[in-house]
Amino acid sequence: MDFSHKIVWQLYSAGVAAAAALVTTKAVSAGWSFVTGEEPPEPNDPHVPTGKAAAWVMALAVGVGLSQVLANRMVANRWESFTGAPSPLRSVNLRL
Repeated sequence: MDFSHKIVWQLYSAGVAAAAALVTTKAVSAGWSFVTGEEPPEPNDPHVPTGKAAAWVMALAVGVGLSQVLANRMVANRWESFTGAPSPLRSVNLRL
């Protein structure tokens, strides 16, 4: 993969990831309001109970994490269909 493809890949994947995180944050906030009938808490506010702050942070983390996985998969599939070459994600080896 040449340098210009790497730049395009990084810009494309970063843009999709940022958009996915923004949309997911809004969706999780709306879901929280729907389920609890309250606005999402500010987790750093010392007056918010620790359990409520932790629940909000975990809900947001799961939502954003899931959206990032789905966004990365979508970007990789689109990259392969447009370029005909494997996406840079395929070459990343993240074995533990």
